[in-house]
Amino acid sequence: MSDVRVRVEESDGVVRLVLANGAGHNAVDFEFGAQFRAALAGPAQAARVVEIVAEGPNFCVGGDVRGFAANPDSSLSSLADDFHACQRLLLDLAVPVVIGVQGWAAGIGLSLVLTGDVIVLAEGARLRPAYTAIGLTPDGGMTATLPAAVGRARALDMFLTNRPMDAAEALTAGLASRVVPDDALHEEVAGITAAIAAGPPQALAATKKLVRAAGGVLTDTHFEAEAKSIGDRGLSAEGREGVASFVAKRRPSW
Repeated sequence: MSDVRVRVEESDGVVRLVLANGAGHNAVDFEFGAQFRAALAGPAQAARVVEIVAEGPNFCVGGDVRGFAANPDSSLSSLADDFHACQRLLLDLAVPVVIGVQGWAAGIGLSLVLTGDVIVLAEGARLRPAYTAIGLTPDGGMTATLPAAVGRARALDMFLTNRPMDAAEALTAGLASRVVPDDALHEEVAGITAAIAAGPPQALAATKKLVRAAGGVLTDTHFEAEAKSIGDRGLSAEGREGVASFVAKRRPSW
């Protein structure tokens, strides 16, 4: 039986994906990709919110470079294709994705972080592209997602110099949603996912879709999409319940 790289936990609408190879700093290999993809294609599809956290001192240090070195004939492009399938599943999830990060998130680990909708960093977290340090170019969509998060100039600085970004800078740059003390990370993430799971799932999914579709560019088409969405939501059972509960000054029942 393969070692567990990704453990799935389910509770009250939350599907928690735990990167479980803490001793190996959650380095990504083909087995990781297979387990992560299975979790995203299976349990995550029925969630109200997906939470991604990690065991060990580091969230994910990137690809298994030692494995690459031991098997030089293995194809990095195949591994990239494998993980990109995971990224596509993750990006296509309708429900919110909350990611909690401690220690290092480097290489493909940073690519994974950048797919989150709510990104919570421990104060000691450090982010680094890492690829160019070993003569590679970024994958996992990072050449698009990092510039979108922090701006092209700062992203190129990170890519070309391989300098790390700490949690405080990540928050200032707009990459992180929140920064919390190291020992409060998992409690903070659990609180966020519980709040999202208790919310109106269709409205949250529709809001996420609108934000993702905008891509930072506000157009007439996007205004039309927002208008249609709020109209649809207002006519839905969730929308009606939300309005009714507000007027009645009671907690809504989703």
